[in-house]
Amino acid sequence: MEVLLAIAILSGAALLAYVVGRLSRSRMLTGFIAFVAIAGSGYMVYQIWNVLQDGMPLGWPSAWAQTRLQSYLVANYLGIFLAGTALLLAALVAVYSMRYMHRRDIGKFYALLLLMTSGIVGVGFAGDLFTLYVLFEAMSIASFVLVAFEREEWEPIEAGVKYLVISTVGSLLALLGISIVFSWTGTLDLAALPSLLEAQVGSAQLMAVVALIIVGFGVKAAIVPMHTWLPDAHSAAPSGISAMLSGIVIEAGLITMLRALIALGTVNYGLLLVWLALVTMFVGNLIALRQSDLKRMFAYSSVAQMGYIIMGVGLALGYPTLAGFSGMRGALYHILNHAVMKGGAFLCAGAFLWILGTRDIRKLSGIGRKFPLMGICFLIFVLALAGAPPFNGWFSKVLIAKAGADVGGWGIFMVVMLVLNSVISLFYYLDALNTVVFGPIPEDRPRTLKPLPFLVVLPIVALAALSLLLGVLPDAGLVLVDPAAEYVASLIGGGVDVLVAAGVH
Repeated sequence: MEVLLAIAILSGAALLAYVVGRLSRSRMLTGFIAFVAIAGSGYMVYQIWNVLQDGMPLGWPSAWAQTRLQSYLVANYLGIFLAGTALLLAALVAVYSMRYMHRRDIGKFYALLLLMTSGIVGVGFAGDLFTLYVLFEAMSIASFVLVAFEREEWEPIEAGVKYLVISTVGSLLALLGISIVFSWTGTLDLAALPSLLEAQVGSAQLMAVVALIIVGFGVKAAIVPMHTWLPDAHSAAPSGISAMLSGIVIEAGLITMLRALIALGTVNYGLLLVWLALVTMFVGNLIALRQSDLKRMFAYSSVAQMGYIIMGVGLALGYPTLAGFSGMRGALYHILNHAVMKGGAFLCAGAFLWILGTRDIRKLSGIGRKFPLMGICFLIFVLALAGAPPFNGWFSKVLIAKAGADVGGWGIFMVVMLVLNSVISLFYYLDALNTVVFGPIPEDRPRTLKPLPFLVVLPIVALAALSLLLGVLPDAGLVLVDPAAEYVASLIGGGVDVLVAAGVH
């Protein structure tokens, strides 16, 4: 019941936020309702954690619904990890948006934010492919509208339509793959599918379905070449939504794909993911080098960051006995870190947009010196994204590199590619840092600039502090990451002996 409540609180509060926002047009009141709902859902996730720690199973609904509807939710540590990360970022975005967003349609904004978050929370707890797909689509539909939310200009509308069309094609391909699996087995139960598929389906047939799943859900995960919607959507969306899209929505797409692929796990598709990861990180970093729009640069860097995460996942799936735990550990820790550092980076970009009304890096020259607190936060986020110690992005990249070292051979080559891409990213990160924080202040800039509201500054400072904390004290994040990595490793055949050797137990 706790699993269902974690989702239901957010969904119910979405209706309440819409009504209150429509009647009052109060950003503070509507945002407060959203924040309380997110906190309430977080409390239920915490209760799920406590029950799992005691070794008690949790799930929803009754056996009748599981057999007749083939739809159910089940508690697991991967779901707790995804929900905890999403709720943390969503809570800070809710606070940020209390002053950042316009009063008009504020109820609609918070309702959509809560619905999107409820879909992300549900994806991790889905017990079958039907529920997984429905919750994934709930997240997607809300995100389509949020991208085009600022409809006064053409750019958000164009980005939203492009996002909708490309994501819909991907969703239909994923649905086709799910339908084929159901026609083969008569069930969509994630726990039952691996053994049924192994007994009934040839590897060539199954590989075709794997391709449909990777392409279908890979659109949302921004895997190259299915990434083309992302730069437009992330740069045109309201800055709080850009933080959500980049910080957790594309990662939720990857986890959706991962959960579906594990259920099809009779063929080795891990190596395919590793090569896709290599292409994804190079394309993201190389195109980011040419960007002059700050939010667009961060958007392309998100593509590259997804390449790092997918590399860890691919190593884990390709070599479960060697890197099952270490690969997932690095990938999941980088998901957590990316939510913090990229979420903060987009909120910071939104703060600069609030002050000067531009996303052009050259026109933002010296703004970090004019607003020193924002300049320090921007410096932390940029260095963390580049993988500089002691910030959090560095530690998770080390964990992914360890997975490559565990594989050995060509895994070492992938580690070299990871390091090379981190070096490439330094060129555009440091260039942006040098301009925004240390660049000269243009002579035509007004002496008096629009001040930043406290509620805009607070989430940015909180994420900057967390970025530093997770780098200096990584165990604070591993408390959440390790049980989830262990859970996935057990599903893909990492085995208890591997986990013991890794020092988890």
